[in-house]
Amino acid sequence: MPDPDNDLLRKALAKAVAGLPGSGRLSVVEVAADGLTSFKIIRDDHGVPRGRRWHSSWTELGQERAALLRAADVDPGDDTLLVCSSLGGSQADEAFEWLRAARPDAPTLRVDASVAAVITEVLRDDPLTRSYDLVVLRPRPDGTLELATVPLFPVQARPGATMTMTLHCEQGGPNGTAFAVVTWQGQEPLLLSVASGALHPGTYNVTAELRRPGRVQFSGLPPLTDDHRGWAELIDEIPARLPVRPSDAGHLICAIEVCGAEEKVAERVGRARQVVSTLSGRPGLSVSVVAYGAHSFDRAVKDSPVEVRAWRVDVAAAQDALDELEERGAITQGYPYHPHAAQVEDMLVTVDRRLSRDPASSVALLTIGDRPPHPPKLDTSRVLPCPHRHDWRAVAIRLEQSRHVVFGAIVDYQYGDRLPRVWRQLGSAALANFDALDIRGLISGLGLVSDAVPVPFPLIDVEY
Repeated sequence: MPDPDNDLLRKALAKAVAGLPGSGRLSVVEVAADGLTSFKIIRDDHGVPRGRRWHSSWTELGQERAALLRAADVDPGDDTLLVCSSLGGSQADEAFEWLRAARPDAPTLRVDASVAAVITEVLRDDPLTRSYDLVVLRPRPDGTLELATVPLFPVQARPGATMTMTLHCEQGGPNGTAFAVVTWQGQEPLLLSVASGALHPGTYNVTAELRRPGRVQFSGLPPLTDDHRGWAELIDEIPARLPVRPSDAGHLICAIEVCGAEEKVAERVGRARQVVSTLSGRPGLSVSVVAYGAHSFDRAVKDSPVEVRAWRVDVAAAQDALDELEERGAITQGYPYHPHAAQVEDMLVTVDRRLSRDPASSVALLTIGDRPPHPPKLDTSRVLPCPHRHDWRAVAIRLEQSRHVVFGAIVDYQYGDRLPRVWRQLGSAALANFDALDIRGLISGLGLVSDAVPVPFPLIDVEY
């Protein structure tokens, strides 16, 4: 049966701790058979009650009132509770009376329980004075990441409270994925705790449990360990964008310029082969190979049309088509073929027509060349207009908006040079330098492989 006095102590301590302001201090002084113990309880920056204690034996204190008051360290500004847990001891009774005389305003209690054990219990069960949130990242429609939080526990939540949520995790960094809990000081988050672990990318049903003030435990995950990184270090790891995930299948169209010098054409075909070879392990990928040259502006010389050398074939068949293209070599060079432009606009029209008959959920068009397209009519570029009056801009917009084509290009340019508009458009998702080709970056930009970019926090509102 609970002791009424001990229960009264528990209630008195709970009330005193609950009313403790953020900048205040609660002093609890226990007079016991073995000496005097002074407990100091404050709230930290998160509103969590923290306690410290000092013990002085009667031998150390002697019979001096001044020594006892110094050991009690009862500041006039402290909320104070005086407790005697030594029943019937003359030395303890005398010391208790000295304390009561020093702080006549302080409540007093006589109990036969361990004050330290009751304080530990009260601090463990104290309801929250600040809400707890979990730090997450929310992808915006453009792929950039917004730092956000998910509410875990409101003010007045008690130990044992739980909250379940669905989170998505990408590949984490060296420390894994961080489950960081924060409180708030105005509009600024304060880092309460961090637990991190190595998680496989995927979706998790996570349950957070409030074990005690200042301590949140997560379940539904692989094991997590305490992470001692600070807020700034955690935030520095957030990437600018969500890593691009490959589509379920994917269709890569390699459009290769085959006009000009033989060695240049061979190099372009070689670049296409590098890209296709890198994607050889990509499940379900289909590849198309399209070749385009230059227009002839001599009625006596027939214009060479855009060639579809392979359409939606597997990687092995695409490699065969590239081998044949390399063996055949350049098809339009010298007079009467235009020396400063190529059939880029005709190539775009050919791709658009093919896709209209054979739509795919995810298409990446990789153009490998140097020359600009022919304009639909005479303009300031002095490049002769396309004989078919094809408008490359209009077709590119249609491919992007109606066919959802992602554009990438490999062109020969010097870093720092201003690229012509056509290559900024046809390389809008992934633009590579012909002589310094970053294969991984190129195919990541095209959405054909996942970026190797760690994401340090869980994600919410993710649709896959």
